[in-house]
Amino acid sequence: MSRLKYALIGHGRRGAAHLSTAATLKDTFEVVAVCDAHPESAEAGAAKLGVKAYTDVRKMVDEISPDVCDVVVPVQLHHIVSCYLSRRGISHNVETGLAPTLGLMDMMITDAAENNVKLQTSENFPFIPVEQFVCKLIQEGVIGKVHKCYRLFSTTGYHGLAAIRCRMDANPKSVSSIGHTMPVTPYTDGAKRDFNRENLEFYAIDFDNGGLGIAMVGNKNGRLGRNKLVGFETCGERGTIITNGNQSATGGETVNVCTDKDIAERAGIAQTYEFQREYSENRILRRIFVELPASLGGTVEWINPYHGTTIAENGISLATMLESIAHAVREDTQPLWTGEMGRADQEMVIAAHRSIQTNRQPIELPLEADPAEEAAFDRNFEAQFGVHPREDIEKALQVNFKAR
Repeated sequence: MSRLKYALIGHGRRGAAHLSTAATLKDTFEVVAVCDAHPESAEAGAAKLGVKAYTDVRKMVDEISPDVCDVVVPVQLHHIVSCYLSRRGISHNVETGLAPTLGLMDMMITDAAENNVKLQTSENFPFIPVEQFVCKLIQEGVIGKVHKCYRLFSTTGYHGLAAIRCRMDANPKSVSSIGHTMPVTPYTDGAKRDFNRENLEFYAIDFDNGGLGIAMVGNKNGRLGRNKLVGFETCGERGTIITNGNQSATGGETVNVCTDKDIAERAGIAQTYEFQREYSENRILRRIFVELPASLGGTVEWINPYHGTTIAENGISLATMLESIAHAVREDTQPLWTGEMGRADQEMVIAAHRSIQTNRQPIELPLEADPAEEAAFDRNFEAQFGVHPREDIEKALQVNFKAR
């Protein structure tokens, strides 16, 4: 198959990054259109690549017939655009979170399956280079079998929970959570989000292999003088992997692991081995590696598949996701992060919130959609946009996409 015709739907802050990455993957995509509710934004994105701008998804699909669409609209609109594309037979990548409720995610997954299209959740975190390298270290048994994973972070939880699932290589079976909310002086953060409260939640996730994941999440974002408390610790039977835990941060990662001699003669005190990076002359990442003793595997490395491009380290995960949906379409395989996997990430967050509401009781997984939660979303959506979010997808698409 020749290059796939790619169209972006939603040219905002994240959408612009998606567009520039897709344009870099010249052997994979032919960018054919940019669609956004705001004409100025659509025109600005389209002008960068000399393609056509649209403000109506339906018109774009009718005129362009893209092979793959990339959906980067506000999250409450994800299911509308996704279900419409599925019903038109177009495979698509959808930004995280997949949708606000379990029922909406089930609707998206069902529509994709019934129309035989590929649905991918653009969960980038597990595919940033450091995360790919960490998983390789775990898979090669460098620190022994992993039983515990801790992540302290300052924003939403599903990214870190996706990474924990990868590190644990297991399925979550229950979630318990503690939550706390306090008022703060109103402020607007760097992403233009308004806050007048500060939330803090601790999740404890039990996995079906007996492992435990711990995640701390909140909307602190380092504001109001708060310590960011960012960190990721993965505990195996022989050692520990320490990384920053922040998707955009690099450097300072270590493997702290014991050789047999360390166990016998140093009372289990681990040696520290730092992650190292090698770059090309134009500062493109070539590889991440660590030099370990021969008994622990010697040199372990992750090679950047995009080292011959201009894609920077912080863009590799997005490139991986976009190429994944393209490969799934071409080869009729499943993408790297399916709709079901995106649902599983959100499911843990929803379970944590239900645990808080039930006085910290464990919530068993998998979850069923809660009719009260679904009805509350529908009421709020209809109040905001003047149309029901599920009854008539084309009508909702026309009204709500333009009301962004």
